[in-house]
Amino acid sequence: MTIPRCARVIAHDASLDADGLQRATDQVASALARSGVTSGSVVGLMLPNCAAFVPTYLALRSLSATVALIPPKYRSAELNAIRRGVDPTCFVTTSATMSGVPVPVTIGAESLVVSFSSERRARASMDAALLKFTSGSTGQPKGIALSAAALEVEAANIVDGLALTPEDHILAPVPLGHSYGFDLGVLAMLRSGCTLALEDTFVPGRVLAELASGRVSVFLGVPAMYRAWLAIPPAPTEAPLPVRYLLSCTAPLPASVVTAFHARYQSPICQHYGSSETGAITTHMPDEVLERPDSVGRPMGDVKMRVVDGEVVVTSGALARGYVMGAPTDRQPFQPDGFHTGDRGRMQDGFLYIDGRVDDLINVGGFKVSPREVVDALESFPAVTEAAVIGVRDSRGEEVVYAVVALAHSATETEILAHCRTRLAEYKVPRRVNILTTLPRGPTGKVRLRAEDVRV
Repeated sequence: MTIPRCARVIAHDASLDADGLQRATDQVASALARSGVTSGSVVGLMLPNCAAFVPTYLALRSLSATVALIPPKYRSAELNAIRRGVDPTCFVTTSATMSGVPVPVTIGAESLVVSFSSERRARASMDAALLKFTSGSTGQPKGIALSAAALEVEAANIVDGLALTPEDHILAPVPLGHSYGFDLGVLAMLRSGCTLALEDTFVPGRVLAELASGRVSVFLGVPAMYRAWLAIPPAPTEAPLPVRYLLSCTAPLPASVVTAFHARYQSPICQHYGSSETGAITTHMPDEVLERPDSVGRPMGDVKMRVVDGEVVVTSGALARGYVMGAPTDRQPFQPDGFHTGDRGRMQDGFLYIDGRVDDLINVGGFKVSPREVVDALESFPAVTEAAVIGVRDSRGEEVVYAVVALAHSATETEILAHCRTRLAEYKVPRRVNILTTLPRGPTGKVRLRAEDVRV
């Protein structure tokens, strides 16, 4: 893979221009080849956002290894499931994460190691360029296989869709080991030749100052970051943020947050919609956001998208080949007519609106309740910064609405429920609202609520 001449990676521990990326890639490739990584090896790439991430990925691809992107927050349960599911030859990670053989290459501050399986044995080739892992709506990881050709299409969809050039500067505080950060960060940089700046932690004030500096043209954000900025006390004067794309992905972003953020910072948040299986599907454009703040935009690149019986179905050259582990047992998303996302959606004037999951409707005494509608009502309460809703069974076996919320300041369950009753029919009002410091999340950052853990 050729590194564009203008490409640059900036991290907390080092900065690498195109020549530096090439040298680091060659050094890592030589070291990994000496350690036993060969063509067809499945190698878990488990690195934080650091200078070594991109050259290590490029080194593995230069060796024709299958790269298994593993979120660095995965712990023993997820890693053991991956070992059983795809039997990686080894993991390339840091000495702080796993013990292993040191990689004798210095790239920034991270000390790389190669951790081999306890059993060295012949393994069948995956015949895939990349494996992505996602928990989706389940606890155990799903493994998704993508070809090199699919990655090329995905990169083109993003770069062409956002009109990226070598002059662009992408700021990524989201993990590169997750599909969102990898696709819109690494693939976009390698395709366009732009600068990719990495944050290893999200510090609201520091990142906001970087956005205000004028250096950043594309920001890869998630809803919690925009909520955090709305919670910061206003400055005496706040100029518009000079960023072309403030993107938001991985979770729904209420229209109320979009409009409140624009009112304060005079900048539109562009919702981006996609998945590990499909790559980028839609992205909102800045000049279209305020007219449709609850939309996720128009289809990107070669993506063909339609709504069939209320479900979003996608076809694209960027589609994954399928699952290598953890495939859903209750449905078959990969079908001849495209990938069935499981998301309920609707099209209006060429724009896509997501209304929740096909299978997440709550049946309250025969009446159907959309969790998204209840979440919107909860998050319209001034003290609530974030909410999540599921259906649970009460002591009589009847399904009821259950919610968890995080607060910006003190409020009671009684006050929150009273607010909901002004906006929702009584059967949609949660039976319980559990007030938490933070919402429960899985290793990839998605909110994880399990009905079997709840008592009402």
